[in-house]
Amino acid sequence: MTGLRHILPKNAVDAASLCYALLLIHNVIILGDFVVAPWMKEHYGTTDLQILWYNIYGGFVYINVIGNMWKIMTTNTSTIGKILPTLLKPGWHYCVVCEANGPPRSYHCPTCNRCILKRDHHCMFTGKCIGYFNHRHYICLICYTWLGAMFASTYCMGFTWTMLGEFSFYNLLCFCFPLFLLLFGMLDFYTAIICLLTLVATLFWFIITILIVWHSKHIIYNMTTHERRHNIYTYNLGWRENIKHIFGSKWYVCWLFPWIQSPLPGDGMSFPTSENFESQKDQ
Repeated sequence: MTGLRHILPKNAVDAASLCYALLLIHNVIILGDFVVAPWMKEHYGTTDLQILWYNIYGGFVYINVIGNMWKIMTTNTSTIGKILPTLLKPGWHYCVVCEANGPPRSYHCPTCNRCILKRDHHCMFTGKCIGYFNHRHYICLICYTWLGAMFASTYCMGFTWTMLGEFSFYNLLCFCFPLFLLLFGMLDFYTAIICLLTLVATLFWFIITILIVWHSKHIIYNMTTHERRHNIYTYNLGWRENIKHIFGSKWYVCWLFPWIQSPLPGDGMSFPTSENFESQKDQ
């Protein structure tokens, strides 16, 4: 029970966000498997083999989404368990909340209530901070969520608009505001739920596209959100080394499965700078 309390979100917003994400994922799967797939077989002659391939793709994406969420939530990326120096080293700072010295690039998270190594941001959909040891899993999570949202949106869109009928301004309102029209009795419950799930999948696809573009710069230049906002490029070691500092030594394959071991080149408390790294290469 103690371990479970450590994994679960610490506040109501994070808990609600996590439940919302899990509920959405599984409801979209139910919609696709038990509603859209039979409809496609009946109206478009989709074969069982094609449906099987859809399910294999969806299952692969699902395992990686849930697996990376789990790894984010269970990976310790804080200073807890680390031996911290009693004397303040150059580049370190003192955290008045933790009452301990914090390594470079670490920051205290008020939600997690601890200092996070190479803190990027707090992810409310997992209830955990994204830091040095789980950054890889966060990047994989948003990429696989993008693949899932894209597939769900395109997979369900045809069925949704068949239910709504021909394109019109009224049907567009039904698609964009299904709960509002349901509340006023202008749309039945079943159609409203179908529209809502398809709409949310489409919106997630768009939002996560922006997230991937935003975080791609963090990967390429080996920076955090704080460093990006302050134009700090101190830790830019070149794109190949930067990728290794997020995805580890097996960066070329670890994205396939969240449980593939890919050791990171550091301990999260000291980082090579671009100046030091270039000096080492010249020697």
